[in-house]
Amino acid sequence: MIAVKVVLEKLGSLLAEEAQFLGGVGNGVAELRDDLESMRSFLQDAEARSESDKGVQTWVKQVRDVSYDTEDILEEFLLRLSPPQGSGFFHSLRKVYHHLQQLRARHRLVVQVEDLKMKVKAVSERRNTFSFKREEEATTSTTTLQLQPRNDPRLASLFLDEADVVGIENPKSVLISWLVSGKQNLTAVSVVGMGGVGKTTLVKKVYDSQVVKKYFNCHAWITVSQSFTTAELLRAALKDFLEETQEPIPEGLDTMGEIQLINKLRDYLQQKRYVVVFDDVWSINAWESVKFALPDYCCGSRIIFTTRIGDVAAAIETAGHVYHLHPLPEEEAWTLFCNKTFRGENRGVCPKELEEMSYSILKKCGGLPLAIVAIGSLLSKKHKHLLEWKKVHDSLSAEVKSNSSLENLKRILMLSYIDLPYHLKCCFLYLSVFPEDYLIKRMKLIRLWVVERFVEEKPGLTAEEVAEDYLNELVSRSMIQVVQKDYFNRVRTCRLHDVMREIIQLKSRDESFVMILLNDRRMSQDEKIRRMSIHASCEEELPSTIRLTSLRSLWVFVSKGSSISFGKTFFKDFKLLGVLELERAPLYEFPSELTKTIHLRYLSLRMTMIRELPESIGKLKKLEILDLKHCPISSLPNGILKLEHLCQLRGYGYRSESSTMFASTYGMSVPTKIGGLTNLQKLGSVEVNGNGDMVREFGKLTQLRRLGILKLTQEDGVNLCSSLEKLKHLTSLYLVSISTIEPLHLDSLSSCPQFLQCLYLKSSLLTLPKWIISLKYLAKLVLQYSNLDDDPLKSLQGLPNLVVLELREAYAGEELCCNVGGYPRLKKLGLKQLRQLKSIRVEQGAMPGLRALHIASFQSMNFVNELLLPSFDLSGTVAIKSITFLPITSIGWWPGGGSCSFPSRGTRVDSWERHLRSLPVSNAFTLLGLWPLLRRGVALH
Repeated sequence: MIAVKVVLEKLGSLLAEEAQFLGGVGNGVAELRDDLESMRSFLQDAEARSESDKGVQTWVKQVRDVSYDTEDILEEFLLRLSPPQGSGFFHSLRKVYHHLQQLRARHRLVVQVEDLKMKVKAVSERRNTFSFKREEEATTSTTTLQLQPRNDPRLASLFLDEADVVGIENPKSVLISWLVSGKQNLTAVSVVGMGGVGKTTLVKKVYDSQVVKKYFNCHAWITVSQSFTTAELLRAALKDFLEETQEPIPEGLDTMGEIQLINKLRDYLQQKRYVVVFDDVWSINAWESVKFALPDYCCGSRIIFTTRIGDVAAAIETAGHVYHLHPLPEEEAWTLFCNKTFRGENRGVCPKELEEMSYSILKKCGGLPLAIVAIGSLLSKKHKHLLEWKKVHDSLSAEVKSNSSLENLKRILMLSYIDLPYHLKCCFLYLSVFPEDYLIKRMKLIRLWVVERFVEEKPGLTAEEVAEDYLNELVSRSMIQVVQKDYFNRVRTCRLHDVMREIIQLKSRDESFVMILLNDRRMSQDEKIRRMSIHASCEEELPSTIRLTSLRSLWVFVSKGSSISFGKTFFKDFKLLGVLELERAPLYEFPSELTKTIHLRYLSLRMTMIRELPESIGKLKKLEILDLKHCPISSLPNGILKLEHLCQLRGYGYRSESSTMFASTYGMSVPTKIGGLTNLQKLGSVEVNGNGDMVREFGKLTQLRRLGILKLTQEDGVNLCSSLEKLKHLTSLYLVSISTIEPLHLDSLSSCPQFLQCLYLKSSLLTLPKWIISLKYLAKLVLQYSNLDDDPLKSLQGLPNLVVLELREAYAGEELCCNVGGYPRLKKLGLKQLRQLKSIRVEQGAMPGLRALHIASFQSMNFVNELLLPSFDLSGTVAIKSITFLPITSIGWWPGGGSCSFPSRGTRVDSWERHLRSLPVSNAFTLLGLWPLLRRGVALH
């Protein structure tokens, strides 16, 4: 159904934008659009019922198919209307021929539209047999699954065998202590985690514990459905309270209104210490609707919520504690797996010959207790033969789809998907394109969502900002696992849980949303594929014999060590392609056929070996994002200037410097008239090589958010400042001079971009530009080769939002100093090759949030004891997590004088693990002044 929604929206925009080309056919096409839009209003109810009704599934598929046919016919028609390019006599002949083609195309469209209208009418009439509700008639967005107690898959979590419960003792103790201690006000305890992680099981064990039973006077457990009513929740709570004490149920309880029920509950709970569990809460509305029935008599009462959605826990105003429940660690996961799989004669012990395969199967479970129990139960019924288990391992998707033992697992995880609003369903299904264990980068995912038109417009926000909100909501809903965050607390990389990935791949295939092509998977000649993801992990030639004329998006993922190749005609039939991802693909030349894909909006050639782009790249008029990062392309052709819709042009890479952790950047040269691409929002990195005209051109790109310029000269300073003053939306700026000693004069910048968040200056500056300290939103600053005489650590300490500061060969002085109150939000400080530096003075109370310190390549340094890292939590005020030292020849000061050799790698001194976790050291010779750290037992490696 998601595919239907996307197609219908696209159809509407096509009609609006291209109506002038449709001529007399426009009325018929508009009528067809209206009929499809009419059916669209019933699709929400249809999706809910299609989960259990094969007839409804068939109807939704018919709507999807006729929508796809409509889109294909319209785009084919518009493709034929594209005017020929060129000039001269032969161009005139082509124009005449093109006009004849237009007449023929319009006549063909008339016939096709009439045929489609008949199909739509037939599908629409079949709708009447199902009595669907319109979208506006739905009471909530979650009318999708009405769960009755008899078939609610969550109820099984309340009655698990002891063998199915592992690793809850510690979280159980924590939760009990939160419930029975602390303030006497009514407070809430929330347990947050993805579906199947064991929230209900854990809280049930806490709820049933003797400590909780004795501490509270009355208890109630309420399982919240996705389509609850307030009266149902209130009624369930009152019944639980009364049944526990065997009190009679009031007459007429089932017909009481909300006000009556609230009054009954308040009267009953007067001066009682109570605990109420709301299990599997999907929105804050569940709490808002019942909170007035649960009075606060300051008796130590508690409310417990379990939820998959972190924002729900955060929104509860009486919240006291939030416990984030994570998947089981490997050892506990293995115990649970063996308990479930090898009960009986094996008594929880895995046979040796099955160990390796068992670990592979367990890895797919990703520590999710529900998945481990379900798959363990399935395996317990199989013969204990390696080949039998390998079949399960290799066909987990098929098992999830068809095996009744895994039905409960599928239904519980699908609840999270069903609860998503329409726009997030598209975005979430899109994650199925990525291979297993693939680390998905935040910005890559956001860019793809934008070009796929999944992102709705919001006033005052860019499409990427809206898409980032989508990603954060999916994280909050525990549907995406965050692997790494950056220093600004943003998602850097994320992934899907393996079991969830298997389930959404099935859903994607059912929706005709994405087709995954693995090494052993072959396409049918009849398949009309809209999106295809190729996961290549061996030596093979990708298929070129099957026509892919309906393909809109294509990704090729190449595993390390694979040696794939593209057939000669592989790219031939991609005439409707809009998204093409070829990162790491074995391409050495730009495929000439791609210049015919005139609908292409996104093209990534990142990390391919393509050395140049053809002049004909200008034919890709609709291209919005061109990613050439880490390609050996040194210059772009003039044809790039014809890409009027281009908003992101990325073409740079890094060369590692031999002796340090840092890297130098290389970029590309672009045509001088680059200023004509006025839709550009991201451009980098451009090598100007002293071309003053090009530096002035940057000032015309007033929509720029990110800009990288390389090989600047001293003479470029005035023009550069003039251009930067015009870039009011700039948030990231990367400036590199042509050599390490080439000065860059930036003082003439009178009005700097006030919203600048990231600034990289790799150039000789001599003095720090005064405007830098006015950048109140600056979060990251890197200064390299600056050769400053004045202390930059002192000069910059007033920046209120600086999170990362790196000084690389940036200072020629002997001392760095930071005063009390300096750098209130700094988390990372990097100091590299400050060759004259002898001491660092950081006063108590400065840098209170510092988490990482990186020091590299000093000649000598004197650390004064009272100033050596006092604010790095030696006094217990800050939790610094990592300190990295690269080549340091000597550091002055040691308790009692003298010198001391640095302990060998692998040595642990004392036992300090309170805050600093590790101290990586490389090529350290003599380190003095680190006694306050070393005596605390930091692990050296």
